[in-house]
Amino acid sequence: MTLPNIMTPGEAPAVKSSARDAVTGLWEMRPFISQVDQILHDHQGRLIAGLLVIEIERMHQLFQVHGQGALDYAMALLVERLLPACGPHDLICRFAQTQFAIFLPGLDHAGKALFAASAIANNMADPIIIEGRQLHVSAKMGVAVSPNDATDGASLIRNACVALRQAVATGTTSYLHFTRAMQDDLRDKLDLEDALRVAMQEGQLSVHYQPKVAIAGGHAIGGEALLRWRHPVRGMIPPGIFIPTAEETGLIVPIGEWVLRQAINQIKAWLDQGLPPIQIAVNVSERQFRWGHLPALVDVLLAESGIPPHLLQLEITETILPADLDGALQQMRWIADRGVALALDDFGTGYSSLSYLRELPLDCLKVDRQFVMDMEHDQSTRHIVEAIVAMAQAMDLKVVAEGIETLAQWEILQRLGVEEGQGYLFARPMPAEDFAAYIRNGGPPTKN
Repeated sequence: MTLPNIMTPGEAPAVKSSARDAVTGLWEMRPFISQVDQILHDHQGRLIAGLLVIEIERMHQLFQVHGQGALDYAMALLVERLLPACGPHDLICRFAQTQFAIFLPGLDHAGKALFAASAIANNMADPIIIEGRQLHVSAKMGVAVSPNDATDGASLIRNACVALRQAVATGTTSYLHFTRAMQDDLRDKLDLEDALRVAMQEGQLSVHYQPKVAIAGGHAIGGEALLRWRHPVRGMIPPGIFIPTAEETGLIVPIGEWVLRQAINQIKAWLDQGLPPIQIAVNVSERQFRWGHLPALVDVLLAESGIPPHLLQLEITETILPADLDGALQQMRWIADRGVALALDDFGTGYSSLSYLRELPLDCLKVDRQFVMDMEHDQSTRHIVEAIVAMAQAMDLKVVAEGIETLAQWEILQRLGVEEGQGYLFARPMPAEDFAAYIRNGGPPTKN
């Protein structure tokens, strides 16, 4: 197999056959699938053949920084890394903007396709040089094998794409071989996505509020807004089921805006009813934060409601920070300058570095519920929570513990000096009117 001509950025492509990608010289998708179909048809289901769909990660960031020319140049360079994994009769296609597909006919056994995927993953380890800068790339791959997984080109490539989607979602492996269970899982996710869109239109979503209490006395001092979905047939659907689908599909952005608007309007309504002013926390998803318009949205909603900004707290997770620290800092400082409080949620489970943690305009750290659950029976976990409290106090940050379910956990948190907490020991999330009554009644009884 010969290496296609590789352009330098800005160079005009040579004239090629209409069946070839102008940048890499590889097959385009439609003629590629036609060739695969023809080969499979000629062998009438007796050919063992693999099909790999390869997604090159970090290419979208390259495009955003350096433009289309640099992206095309990088994709052309990466063809060199695909060739060692291919034989003389294999077909390579530029399947999409940042994807390749490889057809491997005449394999001895299905495992050979996985060997090729492993070789490609290893070949992607070295950085490429773009405009004098090193770019570290990696590949995620889905693998399908004929005749077991499919017997025609379109089905084979579709199933490889299903496996690719799963490999990207897991984030723990470079490649996955297609299984029927993946297809069933994808079908379930699509059904859930459709149902979630209907839920948004038909008012099946609601916001419940879980009280936050002062650990020292157990009295209510705030709350957290939590999304709930009551399906007309399936009943209450746990957030752990539908939130990942909302994140993956992008629905979390409009849903997150709706929850934020509902919470701010509810704070306003409680103030108008004479309820004592208390701070309500709202979770901000990673996708919603990367959307980039959160500060402007907060400005608009605060102006519309007229509530004091300090009564709103936004909770972000650690996973938002490492990928784009500068962008995260810019947005967080903008929000903090408005007087809105900021909390770092699920602290201890992500990738926080003390070197940048001190730069964040935070008001508090929320200790992940797993630490709270484990510290009751594990001394080392208790020491971790103790260290988090000491660090937070040195940085003048409050510590909030979530997932408190037992008196023993409450007592330990008191001894460690944790200021605030929430959990089923005190109250479950509840509708707005019940939350208002809870606050008026002074919250849970004090500990005996």
